[in-house]
Amino acid sequence: MALRKDPAPDAAAVSSRERRIRAIRRASWVGIIGNGFLSVLKMSFGVIAGSFALISDGIDSLTDVLTSGITLFTARISSKPPDMKHPYGHGRAETIATKVLAFIIFFAGSQLVVSAVRRLFQPEAIQVPSAAALYIAAVSIAGKVFLGVYKKRIGTIYRSSMLKADAKNMRNDVLISSSVFTGILFSLILNMPVIDTLIAAAIGVYILISALGIFTETSLELMDGISDQQIYQEVFDAVNSVEAAGNPHKTRIRKFNNMYIIDMDIEVDGAMTVEEGHAAAMEVEHAVREQVAHVYDIHVHVEPKGNVEHKESFGISEDLLR
Repeated sequence: MALRKDPAPDAAAVSSRERRIRAIRRASWVGIIGNGFLSVLKMSFGVIAGSFALISDGIDSLTDVLTSGITLFTARISSKPPDMKHPYGHGRAETIATKVLAFIIFFAGSQLVVSAVRRLFQPEAIQVPSAAALYIAAVSIAGKVFLGVYKKRIGTIYRSSMLKADAKNMRNDVLISSSVFTGILFSLILNMPVIDTLIAAAIGVYILISALGIFTETSLELMDGISDQQIYQEVFDAVNSVEAAGNPHKTRIRKFNNMYIIDMDIEVDGAMTVEEGHAAAMEVEHAVREQVAHVYDIHVHVEPKGNVEHKESFGISEDLLR
């Protein structure tokens, strides 16, 4: 059994999809190269300068290299066309990858916390870092600001949950590197090496919180939920713009990667022929695609006006939004 061959996709849509994949890949490579450089720099100088906080920051950047690599690999999977096992396509690969990123970030944070706490109980291992660590922390702040702004911009333009999650991680890294800078500075001024270790522990806790936030966001999408409820009103307004259609109900919208899949029932004049009812449904689909951004697929079920089905307990109707 083979999938039914639908008409060839619109050239503009294909071109847009290809641009998106290329942009995600390019952003991933920028992340890999940038974070790789910062990671080596911070861990090397952390050892030389005797700053555990700087070493911890370097380990965090190393996890960023891994997350960018996952993003790059997943972009290839999500660009594959539908097949027998995946009739909707492979777009959910991005959501799954984002979930994996959350676990990686959580693991890195937990390791940092454990290492910092152990170090606090070994005072002889703690020393005041040298001034070189301060300069490297400043370089890290500048590098992370650039990567965060760049990935957020690309993730927003192309609606990539992976890049947005990675950008959030970069934003966290800016705060981490700033904390490292502050901790090293006060360790030098006050001659209290314990501050450097406490900053490292705080970095670990912050990473854990960030990972939990990313995990929660992706769970909503995997459960076919959406955070932006306004899109339902946009869909209903589009349906109401079609004179032959009315009473949009049993409407279900789910996120599929960066786009939406919409299922809904509408009512038409019961005296309409099948062909006329189909024409009304097609007009509704056209109106929704025109008025609602990022629609991947729409399924419209036609019913006669006044039709009542007592078991229609799924989806959202227009009156629920009032």
